[in-house]
Amino acid sequence: MTLKNPRLPYGALILGALALSVYLIADYKQYKQEREDKSIQLGEQAGIRVAEALDSRLNAISERARKYAAEAATIDKETQLLKSIKDESQRFPLVLGVTVAFEPDSFLGRKRYAPFFNKSRSEFQFVEASYDYTDPALATAKWYTDVVTARQPKWSAPYYAEAAETMVVDYSAPLVNSLRDVIGVVDYTIALSDFTQIVDSLSVGEAGYGFTYEPGGAILSHPNPDYLLDNVFQLKDGKDETTIAKLQNNREGVVAYNSTYTYKYSWFFFRELESTGWKSVLVFAADDLLGASDEGRRKIIHIAIGISLLLVTIFLFALGINQYNLGKLWWMVVAVSIVIVGNITVIWHLNLKTDFSLFDSDQERIVNQSILKKYVERYDRDFYKLTNTTYTKIPTGIFIESYELNSFEASVIGKLWMKYPKSLYKTAPPAFYFPDVSAIESRGLVSAIVSETEYQDYVLVTWKFRATLEQNFSYQQFPFEQNDIQVVILYPDFSKNILLVPDLDSYDILNPSVRPGLNADITVPSSDTISSFFTFKTIDYKTNFGNEARAKNHPALAFNMVAKRIWLSPFIANIIPILIVALIMFIVLYVSSNKEEGRSGLTTMNVIQSSAGFLFILLLAHVNERNRIETPEIAYIELFYFSMYVFITLETVALAMLFRGTNSRIFAYGDNLVLKLLFWPVLVSIWLAVTLLRFY
Repeated sequence: MTLKNPRLPYGALILGALALSVYLIADYKQYKQEREDKSIQLGEQAGIRVAEALDSRLNAISERARKYAAEAATIDKETQLLKSIKDESQRFPLVLGVTVAFEPDSFLGRKRYAPFFNKSRSEFQFVEASYDYTDPALATAKWYTDVVTARQPKWSAPYYAEAAETMVVDYSAPLVNSLRDVIGVVDYTIALSDFTQIVDSLSVGEAGYGFTYEPGGAILSHPNPDYLLDNVFQLKDGKDETTIAKLQNNREGVVAYNSTYTYKYSWFFFRELESTGWKSVLVFAADDLLGASDEGRRKIIHIAIGISLLLVTIFLFALGINQYNLGKLWWMVVAVSIVIVGNITVIWHLNLKTDFSLFDSDQERIVNQSILKKYVERYDRDFYKLTNTTYTKIPTGIFIESYELNSFEASVIGKLWMKYPKSLYKTAPPAFYFPDVSAIESRGLVSAIVSETEYQDYVLVTWKFRATLEQNFSYQQFPFEQNDIQVVILYPDFSKNILLVPDLDSYDILNPSVRPGLNADITVPSSDTISSFFTFKTIDYKTNFGNEARAKNHPALAFNMVAKRIWLSPFIANIIPILIVALIMFIVLYVSSNKEEGRSGLTTMNVIQSSAGFLFILLLAHVNERNRIETPEIAYIELFYFSMYVFITLETVALAMLFRGTNSRIFAYGDNLVLKLLFWPVLVSIWLAVTLLRFY
């Protein structure tokens, strides 16, 4: 049938496909914008919460310092003063210690007197023995001299405290006697390392972290100590002059640039602290605030399909196919087939670029002390209900030097350490085991202690180990699958009530994408490791192993490595042979004809023999692949084989019917043209369908 005016229906189809594509793109942009707006809103709320929490703690210190200055100014006995300083130092967990420093000859006739109680050492140190704190020329004496000169309390700039032997900031208030003379200073010292821990405990998110900086730009707190006192106003890390101007001049706001700490493009939410004039900063990537979502990936697939429909309608319009035209029909077949293959490629690409472990709601990654504390408190609460006691926590770390994978096992080599309490050494000696050790390997776990280093409260015990561990891998998406390699660690004796917890302090960066706990040069021939992180896993043994305790569920520390298949090798080994067989099948179909003289020597027996050969080739490759991955599931790549088995069978039947002279309009039209034209579009459409089935 010939259309009198083909441009009208084709134009309508183009407009419909264009409208659909525009809608899908607009919907995706709206989705991204809504997530971004919601992320900024949540980030700003978190920034306010952190700033208010810091202000509350710092205001409490400043208010107490002014009151204590009035109290200390009336003390005239050394023993009473020292006791008062020691008691005051214990008042705030954030405070490293308190100093009461006097002007020359202002306390018991002494030339200088400045006792400082160092809470971390539980001892008094005397500042006058380290340097002349009354000398205005000394930068380390500014905490004293500036306050005496101004007669007003103030926060100091960060400096190295010689008495405390660490980087600190101070809040100092003048000591004023009854004659309104300044006779000294009361000083509350905060170690920058302790301040960092407070900021970190208030921060949230996997790649999120917090830091603070003073008006001059010097960083006062940061999860990485190497950043302390660096200037945040420097032109680097993608910051431009506009960004720096906002950080410098605005009381609050948000900027975006690459974080050199997490290696992510991040939002920086900053807010000035009313108590000090410093600025607190929270750093987040969008997914850290809203959580990862797979909806964006699906919307991109929708867009790809919508644009594909638009392209097909444009091809129809451009070719003007309104009647039988063999050349235009073949161009249309080529265009449609390429568009469908393009959709398959887009889905593959999205799958390779997506970390699906982010969507696992059953496990929360332990990337800061706040998340760890939440886990531990829950386990202690549940355990206390059963035993009226809590777990003994032992910080445990792991470093994987190399690993190899086979079908359902992972062989790992690395180091494991514990900060083992000295009090447990005799009753519960340091030990560990992996509950997932393979039963197939005769020596599934080999370990040896390499060092025992004694510290004040614990012994750092380090093992080297080699283990073969059973894993619950899935091959449904092979060769584009992603698997979680899990190293589960337990203390062997459950009766000792020991809970192994991740030693987060031993890792510089806990952002999973930076792969903490993994050798930076690690290479696995079959996989690419994209992230690593700690979680907890509850194991239900359904027995108490003869112990009196009723607990049968045991929380276990788990170190996870997320690996994506390196797809090129299995792609070449499987897809390329399938494509070659499909091409030869098409050639056989293409040379088929209703007329015997046009068959190029093809007979029914030739077709059956060639089809049998195709089946044998594919079956051999299929069986070899099944033997290699040894999975009880149907892998994605196998769906291609199954589609080819069906196509080979159908083509064989169709050609046999054709050569036997079956009278059918399908065979008669254009000398079997219908089957020839439909071969590639139908085949790649089936491949697109199975791809959507596995990856959507």
